[in-house]
Amino acid sequence: MLDDQSSLRLKLLRFPPIIGVVYIHAYNPFVDYASGSVGVPIAELNGLTNFIRILISEGLARIAVPLFFLMAGYLFFITFHWSRMTYVKKIATRLRSLFVPFLFWNVLVLAFVALMQAIPATQPYFTDANLPVADYGAFDYCNALFGIRGYPIAFHFWFIRDLMLLVLLAPLIAVLVRLAPVPFFVVVYVLWVSDTWPIYMPAAVGVFFFAAGTLCGLRDQSLFAFDRFTVPLVLLYLPLLLADVIWYTAWFNNWLHRTDLIVGVLVALCSTRYMLQSPWLCRVLLSLGGASFFVYAAHEPLQKIIRLLAYSLVPLDGTYTMLVLYLTIPLLVMALLVGCHHVLAQHCPRLLSAITGGR
Repeated sequence: MLDDQSSLRLKLLRFPPIIGVVYIHAYNPFVDYASGSVGVPIAELNGLTNFIRILISEGLARIAVPLFFLMAGYLFFITFHWSRMTYVKKIATRLRSLFVPFLFWNVLVLAFVALMQAIPATQPYFTDANLPVADYGAFDYCNALFGIRGYPIAFHFWFIRDLMLLVLLAPLIAVLVRLAPVPFFVVVYVLWVSDTWPIYMPAAVGVFFFAAGTLCGLRDQSLFAFDRFTVPLVLLYLPLLLADVIWYTAWFNNWLHRTDLIVGVLVALCSTRYMLQSPWLCRVLLSLGGASFFVYAAHEPLQKIIRLLAYSLVPLDGTYTMLVLYLTIPLLVMALLVGCHHVLAQHCPRLLSAITGGR
């Protein structure tokens, strides 16, 4: 069972990974659109700006997605008692918490893109090599909404799509990790780091970490069992992270980066023990936690639009202008969305609950 302190520590991890997700999507110093791009080519960035971008977006922030998959698998099974009825209830719950918001936000983005493509002034910024929405056929709409051949149109919802598939596959994953945990994780790990995972969805990263959470849940093993190894884990993670940044483009980086993620997830879990020591920090993170899904869902294409405006209006020839924009635009996006969440919670709580899966 999930004790009160473990439950609190998991709640403290609701918002920080969302910060990581927003920064992941702020990585590129340019925005592409139909007739070109606006911003600065990566080759023209100074060394410090490039180092910080890679450190945050491609290093620290990349812990977010594996961490969410791990917690999802764990929470699915920690209170799970095998029966057909229990599984059906779990699926019904996930329909509300995952499928409904998944469908809503993708339909919303699809409608928004269609509107922008219909307005001559904004059409170039929302048209790419793909068909315009007005020319979509039945399959194109399905592909845009569900990401059958790629990302859904709200591209960051690939995570929710994969998570829904993993929930459906949960009984099979549970059997595999019960019967042969070591061979299972070794095979998935090797296929993941070598980029030889044979299927498009669910992605290997989701399978690996959801299954790890599943194993912990089935064994009633705390996700915070590595607390006693916090110092060695940090001492291992920091040089791995630094090496990951330094050899970001090296041929062996996949192995380095994805091994680094495993250690980073454990460090993130252990860090909550120290968060508990600050009542102020706990209050802030718990308060922000309620807005986490809304910020995740709505930050794109909002962040793209703000970056497009900033790169078009702000002179970019300053030495550290791009670094300042990189650091501040995600903060602005998150502040706007937390404020919007607060307004919706006060005035449209039922709508907010529906579009965020009851969170």
